[in-house]
Amino acid sequence: MPAITGIDHLLIDVEDLEGAHATWHRLGFTMTPRGRHVGRGTGNQCAMLPQVYLELIGIVDEAEYAANAFRRTRVRGTGLTAVAVAMDDADEAVRRLRDAGLPVEAPRDLSRLLEADEGVLGSRFHIILLPEGTSPAITMFLCAHLTPELIHRPAWLTHDNGALALQSVAVPVADPAGMAEAYRRLLGPGAVTMTDALVTVRIGGTSLVLTRPQDMEMLFPYLQPEDAPPPAVVTVRIANLNASAEVLAARHVPFRRDLRSLAIGSEDACGVALVFAV
Repeated sequence: MPAITGIDHLLIDVEDLEGAHATWHRLGFTMTPRGRHVGRGTGNQCAMLPQVYLELIGIVDEAEYAANAFRRTRVRGTGLTAVAVAMDDADEAVRRLRDAGLPVEAPRDLSRLLEADEGVLGSRFHIILLPEGTSPAITMFLCAHLTPELIHRPAWLTHDNGALALQSVAVPVADPAGMAEAYRRLLGPGAVTMTDALVTVRIGGTSLVLTRPQDMEMLFPYLQPEDAPPPAVVTVRIANLNASAEVLAARHVPFRRDLRSLAIGSEDACGVALVFAV
Protein backbone atom coordinates (compact mmCIF):
# COMPACT_ATOMS: atom_id res chain seq x y z
CA MET A 1 0.00 0.00 0.00
CA PRO A 2 2.14 2.94 -1.24
CA ALA A 3 0.03 5.51 0.66
CA ILE A 4 1.59 4.21 3.89
CA THR A 5 5.15 5.48 4.21
CA GLY A 6 6.29 4.04 7.54
CA ILE A 7 5.56 3.97 11.25
CA ASP A 8 4.72 7.44 12.53
CA HIS A 9 4.58 6.71 16.24
CA LEU A 10 3.97 4.06 18.88
CA LEU A 11 1.33 4.56 21.57
CA ILE A 12 2.46 3.35 24.98
CA ASP A 13 -0.37 3.61 27.49
CA VAL A 14 0.59 4.46 31.05
CA GLU A 15 -1.35 4.80 34.29
CA ASP A 16 0.57 7.83 35.58
CA LEU A 17 1.74 10.24 32.89
CA GLU A 18 3.99 12.29 35.18
CA GLY A 19 5.59 9.18 36.62
CA ALA A 20 6.09 7.74 33.13
CA HIS A 21 7.77 10.96 32.03
CA ALA A 22 10.22 10.65 34.93
CA THR A 23 10.88 7.00 34.08
CA TRP A 24 11.72 7.69 30.44
CA HIS A 25 13.81 10.71 31.32
CA ARG A 26 15.80 8.39 33.58
CA LEU A 27 16.24 6.08 30.59
CA GLY A 28 18.03 8.92 28.83
CA PHE A 29 15.30 10.17 26.52
CA THR A 30 14.68 13.86 25.89
CA MET A 31 10.92 14.19 26.39
CA THR A 32 8.68 16.77 24.75
CA PRO A 33 6.56 19.10 26.86
CA ARG A 34 3.18 17.74 27.85
CA GLY A 35 0.46 17.65 25.21
CA ARG A 36 -3.28 17.25 25.54
CA HIS A 37 -5.65 15.72 22.98
CA VAL A 38 -8.54 18.11 22.58
CA GLY A 39 -11.88 16.52 23.46
CA ARG A 40 -10.42 13.09 24.18
CA GLY A 41 -9.38 13.25 27.82
CA THR A 42 -5.82 12.06 27.21
CA GLY A 43 -2.43 13.72 27.41
CA ASN A 44 1.01 12.68 26.27
CA GLN A 45 4.73 13.21 26.34
CA CYS A 46 6.92 11.93 23.55
CA ALA A 47 10.45 10.81 22.78
CA MET A 48 11.08 12.16 19.28
CA LEU A 49 13.31 10.44 16.72
CA PRO A 50 13.94 11.77 13.19
CA GLN A 51 11.20 9.78 11.44
CA VAL A 52 9.13 8.40 14.30
CA TYR A 53 8.31 9.02 17.94
CA LEU A 54 7.44 7.02 21.04
CA GLU A 55 4.36 8.44 22.72
CA LEU A 56 3.56 7.93 26.38
CA ILE A 57 -0.19 8.49 26.65
CA GLY A 58 -2.35 8.66 29.77
CA ILE A 59 -5.77 9.80 30.89
CA VAL A 60 -5.83 13.37 32.19
CA ASP A 61 -9.62 13.85 32.33
CA GLU A 62 -11.65 10.74 33.21
CA ALA A 63 -15.03 12.22 32.25
CA GLU A 64 -13.83 13.52 28.89
CA TYR A 65 -12.07 10.25 28.14
CA ALA A 66 -15.18 8.20 28.91
CA ALA A 67 -17.25 10.34 26.53
CA ASN A 68 -15.02 10.27 23.45
CA ALA A 69 -15.59 7.85 20.61
CA PHE A 70 -11.98 7.28 19.55
CA ARG A 71 -11.19 5.29 22.70
CA ARG A 72 -13.58 2.56 21.54
CA THR A 73 -11.31 1.79 18.60
CA ARG A 74 -8.49 0.74 20.93
CA VAL A 75 -8.07 -1.95 23.54
CA ARG A 76 -6.59 0.10 26.34
CA GLY A 77 -4.22 -1.31 28.90
CA THR A 78 -0.63 -0.49 29.75
CA GLY A 79 2.39 -0.89 27.54
CA LEU A 80 2.24 -0.83 23.76
CA THR A 81 -1.41 -0.57 22.70
CA ALA A 82 -1.37 0.89 19.19
CA VAL A 83 0.80 1.71 16.18
CA ALA A 84 0.19 4.82 14.10
CA VAL A 85 1.46 4.53 10.53
CA ALA A 86 2.41 7.55 8.48
CA MET A 87 0.70 8.75 5.32
CA ASP A 88 1.50 11.71 3.10
CA ASP A 89 -2.01 12.46 1.88
CA ALA A 90 -5.12 11.40 3.78
CA ASP A 91 -7.54 11.58 0.85
CA GLU A 92 -5.20 9.56 -1.36
CA ALA A 93 -4.75 7.01 1.42
CA VAL A 94 -8.53 6.60 1.72
CA ARG A 95 -8.81 6.04 -2.04
CA ARG A 96 -6.08 3.43 -2.10
CA LEU A 97 -7.36 1.61 0.95
CA ARG A 98 -10.83 1.44 -0.55
CA ASP A 99 -9.38 0.21 -3.84
CA ALA A 100 -7.74 -2.56 -1.82
CA GLY A 101 -11.16 -3.55 -0.48
CA LEU A 102 -10.85 -1.94 2.95
CA PRO A 103 -13.99 0.08 3.79
CA VAL A 104 -12.36 2.96 5.64
CA GLU A 105 -14.19 6.11 6.63
CA ALA A 106 -13.17 9.65 5.69
CA PRO A 107 -10.20 11.16 7.57
CA ARG A 108 -10.88 12.55 11.03
CA ASP A 109 -9.38 15.65 12.56
CA LEU A 110 -7.27 15.37 15.70
CA SER A 111 -5.70 18.26 17.57
CA ARG A 112 -3.23 18.40 20.42
CA LEU A 113 -2.42 21.32 22.69
CA LEU A 114 1.33 21.41 23.34
CA GLU A 115 2.66 23.22 26.40
CA ALA A 116 5.79 24.59 24.72
CA ASP A 117 8.19 27.19 26.13
CA GLU A 118 6.71 29.87 23.90
CA GLY A 119 3.16 29.11 25.06
CA VAL A 120 0.38 26.65 24.33
CA LEU A 121 0.50 25.59 20.67
CA GLY A 122 -2.13 23.73 18.67
CA SER A 123 -0.76 20.86 16.57
CA ARG A 124 -3.15 19.24 14.09
CA PHE A 125 -3.40 15.83 12.44
CA HIS A 126 -5.56 13.78 10.11
CA ILE A 127 -6.20 10.21 11.17
CA ILE A 128 -7.83 7.29 9.39
CA LEU A 129 -9.23 4.47 11.49
CA LEU A 130 -8.87 0.99 10.04
CA PRO A 131 -11.70 -1.56 10.05
CA GLU A 132 -11.64 -4.27 12.70
CA GLY A 133 -9.35 -7.12 11.70
CA THR A 134 -7.24 -5.04 9.32
CA SER A 135 -4.33 -5.17 11.78
CA PRO A 136 -5.08 -8.24 13.91
CA ALA A 137 -1.87 -8.18 15.96
CA ILE A 138 -2.30 -4.69 17.41
CA THR A 139 -4.52 -1.67 16.89
CA MET A 140 -3.28 0.37 13.95
CA PHE A 141 -4.39 3.64 12.38
CA LEU A 142 -3.06 6.10 9.82
CA CYS A 143 -1.78 9.53 10.77
CA ALA A 144 -0.79 12.62 8.76
CA HIS A 145 0.78 15.66 10.41
CA LEU A 146 -0.64 19.02 9.36
CA THR A 147 1.71 21.03 11.59
CA PRO A 148 4.90 18.91 11.72
CA GLU A 149 7.12 21.88 12.51
CA LEU A 150 5.57 22.17 15.97
CA ILE A 151 6.74 18.78 17.19
CA HIS A 152 9.67 17.76 14.97
CA ARG A 153 12.21 20.10 16.53
CA PRO A 154 15.99 19.54 16.42
CA ALA A 155 16.36 20.15 20.16
CA TRP A 156 14.06 17.22 20.90
CA LEU A 157 15.96 14.75 18.68
CA THR A 158 19.12 14.51 20.80
CA HIS A 159 18.98 11.96 23.61
CA ASP A 160 21.47 11.23 26.37
CA ASN A 161 21.07 7.50 25.68
CA GLY A 162 22.19 7.98 22.06
CA ALA A 163 18.86 6.94 20.50
CA LEU A 164 18.85 7.43 16.72
CA ALA A 165 15.95 5.53 15.17
CA LEU A 166 13.23 2.95 15.74
CA GLN A 167 14.51 -0.38 14.41
CA SER A 168 11.74 -2.86 15.16
CA VAL A 169 8.68 -3.63 17.25
CA ALA A 170 8.04 -7.22 18.31
CA VAL A 171 4.52 -8.20 19.35
CA PRO A 172 3.62 -11.59 20.85
CA VAL A 173 0.59 -13.19 19.17
CA ALA A 174 -0.88 -16.67 19.28
CA ASP A 175 -0.86 -17.31 15.53
CA PRO A 176 1.56 -15.14 13.52
CA ALA A 177 1.09 -17.10 10.29
CA GLY A 178 -2.68 -16.72 10.51
CA MET A 179 -2.29 -12.93 10.57
CA ALA A 180 0.06 -12.61 7.61
CA GLU A 181 -2.64 -12.30 4.96
CA ALA A 182 -4.24 -9.31 6.69
CA TYR A 183 -0.94 -7.41 6.51
CA ARG A 184 -0.38 -8.39 2.88
CA ARG A 185 -3.76 -6.89 2.07
CA LEU A 186 -2.97 -3.69 3.96
CA LEU A 187 0.67 -3.17 2.92
CA GLY A 188 1.21 -5.33 -0.16
CA PRO A 189 2.61 -8.86 -0.50
CA GLY A 190 6.21 -7.68 -0.62
CA ALA A 191 5.95 -6.20 2.87
CA VAL A 192 5.43 -9.56 4.61
CA THR A 193 7.92 -12.39 5.04
CA MET A 194 7.53 -15.61 7.00
CA THR A 195 10.24 -17.70 8.63
CA ASP A 196 8.88 -20.77 10.41
CA ALA A 197 6.50 -19.31 13.02
CA LEU A 198 7.87 -15.76 12.71
CA VAL A 199 6.20 -13.10 10.56
CA THR A 200 8.05 -9.87 9.72
CA VAL A 201 6.05 -6.95 8.38
CA ARG A 202 8.07 -4.12 6.81
CA ILE A 203 6.51 -0.69 7.33
CA GLY A 204 8.84 1.79 5.70
CA GLY A 205 12.24 1.36 7.33
CA THR A 206 10.91 -0.40 10.44
CA SER A 207 9.94 -4.02 11.09
CA LEU A 208 6.82 -5.15 12.93
CA VAL A 209 7.69 -8.66 14.13
CA LEU A 210 4.91 -11.08 15.06
CA THR A 211 6.04 -14.01 17.12
CA ARG A 212 4.50 -16.62 19.38
CA PRO A 213 4.78 -15.91 23.11
CA GLN A 214 6.86 -19.06 23.63
CA ASP A 215 9.39 -17.82 21.08
CA MET A 216 9.93 -14.41 22.67
CA GLU A 217 12.48 -15.79 25.13
CA MET A 218 14.60 -17.12 22.29
CA LEU A 219 14.48 -13.81 20.42
CA PHE A 220 14.79 -11.55 23.46
CA PRO A 221 16.46 -13.34 26.36
CA TYR A 222 16.29 -11.71 29.80
CA LEU A 223 13.18 -9.68 28.88
CA GLN A 224 10.37 -12.13 29.60
CA PRO A 225 8.72 -11.92 33.05
CA GLU A 226 8.16 -15.25 34.77
CA ASP A 227 4.57 -14.80 35.92
CA ALA A 228 3.10 -12.41 33.34
CA PRO A 229 2.38 -12.36 29.60
CA PRO A 230 5.36 -11.34 27.46
CA PRO A 231 5.49 -7.61 26.69
CA ALA A 232 6.04 -6.01 23.33
CA VAL A 233 9.72 -5.35 22.65
CA VAL A 234 10.77 -2.03 21.12
CA THR A 235 14.26 -1.96 19.60
CA VAL A 236 15.92 1.43 19.18
CA ARG A 237 19.14 1.93 17.25
CA ILE A 238 21.83 3.79 19.19
CA ALA A 239 25.11 5.44 18.25
CA ASN A 240 27.53 3.85 20.72
CA LEU A 241 26.98 0.87 23.01
CA ASN A 242 29.52 1.90 25.64
CA ALA A 243 28.23 5.46 25.87
CA SER A 244 24.63 4.34 26.25
CA ALA A 245 25.60 1.77 28.88
CA GLU A 246 27.39 4.45 30.87
CA VAL A 247 24.29 6.68 30.84
CA LEU A 248 22.04 3.86 32.05
CA ALA A 249 24.50 2.78 34.73
CA ALA A 250 24.92 6.33 36.02
CA ARG A 251 21.14 6.60 36.37
CA HIS A 252 20.89 3.19 38.08
CA VAL A 253 18.74 1.67 35.32
CA PRO A 254 18.91 -2.15 35.41
CA PHE A 255 19.95 -3.64 32.06
CA ARG A 256 21.54 -6.69 30.51
CA ARG A 257 24.31 -6.32 27.97
CA ASP A 258 25.54 -8.48 25.12
CA LEU A 259 27.92 -7.77 22.24
CA ARG A 260 25.54 -5.52 20.30
CA SER A 261 22.70 -4.49 22.57
CA LEU A 262 21.42 -3.37 25.97
CA ALA A 263 18.15 -4.87 27.22
CA ILE A 264 15.80 -3.16 29.68
CA GLY A 265 12.82 -4.99 31.16
CA SER A 266 9.25 -3.79 30.84
CA GLU A 267 9.07 -3.11 34.58
CA ASP A 268 11.61 -0.31 34.05
CA ALA A 269 10.13 1.15 30.83
CA CYS A 270 6.38 1.59 31.45
CA GLY A 271 5.19 -1.80 30.21
CA VAL A 272 7.32 -2.23 27.10
CA ALA A 273 10.67 -3.96 27.00
CA LEU A 274 13.42 -1.85 25.42
CA VAL A 275 16.46 -2.95 23.46
CA PHE A 276 19.15 -0.41 22.55
CA ALA A 277 21.08 -1.89 19.62
CA VAL A 278 24.01 -0.85 17.43
